[in-house]
Amino acid sequence: MSDMKGMDMKGADMKSMNPMQKESMAAMDKMNKAMMEGMMDADPDVAWLKSMAAHHQGAVDMSEIALKHIKDENVRKEARKAMEENEKSIKEVKMMIKKEK
Repeated sequence: MSDMKGMDMKGADMKSMNPMQKESMAAMDKMNKAMMEGMMDADPDVAWLKSMAAHHQGAVDMSEIALKHIKDENVRKEARKAMEENEKSIKEVKMMIKKEK
């Protein structure tokens, strides 16, 4: 990870961020918390599934944020595609969680 210069957001100046960056950071924080909570399930299979559900929800949330801000139609198309694919994955993962319990 040391080669990922600029990826450490600790101490990031929120004042210099644009609205999309601020909203995306909040969505990522929410996703990371939910992923960690999911990993706390005693059953490793369910823990992974819960963490992945949170991960996919994070992608949906970030795509929704992007759609509020981006202008390029090709990028908008990708954001809509990401939303659809991740919403489908969330449903599949949640069904698997029900089967595991």
